[in-house]
Amino acid sequence: SELPGPICPIAFVGDGRSGKSYLASKLAGEGTFPTDDSDVAVTEGIDVAVLPSHPGHILVFDCEGGNNAMSKSHSIVTVVGALLATALVFVTDGKASEAAIEALAQMLQERSLIKCDGTGSLHAQSLIFVVNQNRLRYSDEALDKILAAKHDEERTELRELINSSYPADRRQFCSVPSDNKPEFEEQWSKLHDAIHGAARPLKMGKLWMTGLQTAEMLRHVEQLLRKHGKVSLPSLHRHVILDSWLRPTVGQVLSTRMDKLLEGFSEEELAKQKVGQVAGVCEDCKESANGWLDPDTEDFYCEACWKKFSPKVLKCSFCNSFHPWPLGRVEQVTKMWHCMDCLMQLGIDIE
Repeated sequence: SELPGPICPIAFVGDGRSGKSYLASKLAGEGTFPTDDSDVAVTEGIDVAVLPSHPGHILVFDCEGGNNAMSKSHSIVTVVGALLATALVFVTDGKASEAAIEALAQMLQERSLIKCDGTGSLHAQSLIFVVNQNRLRYSDEALDKILAAKHDEERTELRELINSSYPADRRQFCSVPSDNKPEFEEQWSKLHDAIHGAARPLKMGKLWMTGLQTAEMLRHVEQLLRKHGKVSLPSLHRHVILDSWLRPTVGQVLSTRMDKLLEGFSEEELAKQKVGQVAGVCEDCKESANGWLDPDTEDFYCEACWKKFSPKVLKCSFCNSFHPWPLGRVEQVTKMWHCMDCLMQLGIDIE
């Protein structure tokens, strides 16, 4: 809950005993998640690993398998994976079978536990369909061909569900041989790059979420599922936006000078807020250069003088907390340095 944003969640889901934990550990670091070759499910519920990824963090979810007869899988695992992950890694063992397509479609059907009525929105999730320890030779277009194949009405409906949930620009197919095969490293490298390319910051509506908001959302999801057996997205949206962001933010504004600061700007100016360079005459060295205003005195200092005054950390003009230099940006309307968490919460693009 103390992780600064942005949070980029990746969920490994799919067949039980298909090597999800092994692949998740390859991504997060050898031995991160327990693995073995017994018939008993190693993962129960969801195991989580945190990886630093400038400017935020990647969360790796190793989810309990869905088709192992020895498993105690629950729909909540699927719901949480569907709700949080911006990159969904669906793993099947050996080959891209019809059973794997049915399992993926069933997972999507279980997402109906998340009820939407037009209020709030979830991020666009990307799918990476992985055949682990593949025994057949596949092309990169294998999933597209599988989904385009003509079948009976029931199987056609399953394919249409997958197609509509993951359009061609948000799905990829990867195959990974056994780790004793000479081509393993090359194929793993392709999968690794695909996963990192698909992982995006978690959003609720337009809000980039922090670790605290993600943890609050998880708690609220659990409460809703236990009480009602479903998740209301509008309710979740209001909980995350109002309880976990707006109320604390209002408190921050009132406890700082930010409300007074913003009074000097029109709505048109505030709508143009963005990060970038600000030029001025430095109060200390008297040189014209790029810099920003001191949050306490509102005097302008150049970047060189800031590095002399405070070489390691800077004070965020909004939350008044100190952060390392790389974890913030100068905003051009207020002409002050803000931490990335505050910039994201204010809806200002930091890229």
